[in-house]
Amino acid sequence: MRLLLTSVRYKLIALMLISIVIPTSASIVVTYFYTKESVKERSIMENTRLLSEGKSNISNFLGAVNNASLILYSNKKLDGILSNGVADPADQSYVYTALQLVSKATNNIYQVYLYLNNGQDSFLMNKDNFLRGQAKAPPAELNIAPYAAKTIPTHWSNDYGLQQFPQTNPELVFSIYRPLFRVPTSEQIGLLGIDVQVDALRKLCAQLYDAAHEDMYILDGDGTVIYASDESEIGKKQEQSWVRHMLGDSATSGSMEKDVSGYDGIILFDKIKLSYLDWTVVKRIPGDYLFGHARTLTMINTVIAVLSLSVATAAVLYVSIRFTHPIKQLIRSMSKIQSGQLEEPIEIVRNDEFGILAKKFRTMMETINDLIFREYKLKLANKTTQLKMLQAQVNPHFINNALQSIGASALDNDAPDVYELVSSLGRMMHYSMNTKDTIVPLSQELAYVDHYLLLQRQRFEEKLKIEYALDEAAGSVRIPKMIIQPLVENYFKHGFHKSHQTGVLKIGTALLDGKLQVVVEDNGTGISEDRLAALNGNLSDTQSEPSDSGDRIGLMNVMFRLRLYYGEKAGLQLESNEPHGLKITMTVPTTHQEVTAL
Repeated sequence: MRLLLTSVRYKLIALMLISIVIPTSASIVVTYFYTKESVKERSIMENTRLLSEGKSNISNFLGAVNNASLILYSNKKLDGILSNGVADPADQSYVYTALQLVSKATNNIYQVYLYLNNGQDSFLMNKDNFLRGQAKAPPAELNIAPYAAKTIPTHWSNDYGLQQFPQTNPELVFSIYRPLFRVPTSEQIGLLGIDVQVDALRKLCAQLYDAAHEDMYILDGDGTVIYASDESEIGKKQEQSWVRHMLGDSATSGSMEKDVSGYDGIILFDKIKLSYLDWTVVKRIPGDYLFGHARTLTMINTVIAVLSLSVATAAVLYVSIRFTHPIKQLIRSMSKIQSGQLEEPIEIVRNDEFGILAKKFRTMMETINDLIFREYKLKLANKTTQLKMLQAQVNPHFINNALQSIGASALDNDAPDVYELVSSLGRMMHYSMNTKDTIVPLSQELAYVDHYLLLQRQRFEEKLKIEYALDEAAGSVRIPKMIIQPLVENYFKHGFHKSHQTGVLKIGTALLDGKLQVVVEDNGTGISEDRLAALNGNLSDTQSEPSDSGDRIGLMNVMFRLRLYYGEKAGLQLESNEPHGLKITMTVPTTHQEVTAL
């Protein structure tokens, strides 16, 4: 038992339970309540704005109906008729026209009723049907202050005692009544009633709620339902606690939660207070619908947490069993390498940190072996070059002394051109036979090339033109010795002698983005596209070996030396030079550290 308690495996499991289960559980709880609170706040904010817009639309509609009830005051002739009664068909025509204007003032006006005290005449405009007859005086509950109006809650329509033929089916309406007075006195001369279809409120409220999940109400001042999404509740009086609390609240708008309303969800309201009505627009959002997404997210997070815990437990068991095996295997490989077996394979095939460590170590050993091999080949190449130079030397001091004697004789015989040529040849031999320096400044290499070109100009005279475009700042960059002259020599061996026009050879240098670029271009015969593609392919092949072409070093040998010195950071590119000719671009790093010192 004690061994189990001290086991790494069980310690890892216990640590996992503490570091994963507790934070994950806390995160789920915090996320749930934060999400729930965020959803509630966002829902209250959005629905408050939505109810405010709905309130404005309803108020505008009711204002249009109320304005329609004032149409009868706008005609003096009609005012006299209302006061004295309808005496002839002309008077009746005035009344018909006025009621028709009222009924057409806005949509969803079901019918308009007019009662005149003088003669107890009643008129009813139902759509396009106009009726006239005798009716009783208005009921006492319609006692309304002078020049005011009153709204009656939703009810079934009636014909006000005037028989219609054919009879129409009753329809749910709410009514706005306005008593008519002899202006400017307070003597009442009649009553105007406008019945408005509840369908108008249904249309105005349709965009304010989700009919599948939410409830919508419009209540009057005593809790009677003017409109409800559940139309079976229209016309009934609501007695719930949330209704009493809302109607008793002095605020014109707001929201209530379960602790106040007793309703499991959120209730939002916005009150419409006009001179002729006191309505409240109410929206109820059930908690199951409001917080359903938060609960679903919590369940998903819980399931994911359980799965993660299961996977983590299995992973800890797996790691605890195999934790030391790859480390011991890597230590054995390191011991063999330390003993001198540099080619010892590291057989750890994994994708985790141990696999990455093994790959990095294997890559490091390959890099070390490659550097050793490159240095060996570079030294071998230089030794071979030195050997060829030694083989070509027939007592360098003797040759130099002979050249100096020839130069002096040329001066004695007044031949400075011959002296200059002999001097250039001597400097070339001195430069090429100096095996001490393998890395030289670019300026020295270009001076050697210039001596070589001086001899070529003497040979071809007017048939050869040399142009330079040199960057002075590049002169101090150190490059491998004897690396540019083969590029220039390539022109004379493969392009110049086949051309019948004046040969132009351009040599340019530039520093670009931390690299030295040397460009050698000519107007010679050039090479075909297929041959050019083949040469570029050979030059880019990192596995290619230097070629042996007698006593000259070709382009492949130049690329091989560049790769030995700089690795993949150096490049040699061949291009066709329009309209004809060849362009060779050599690119090498400019920092001294990039050059492999021997």
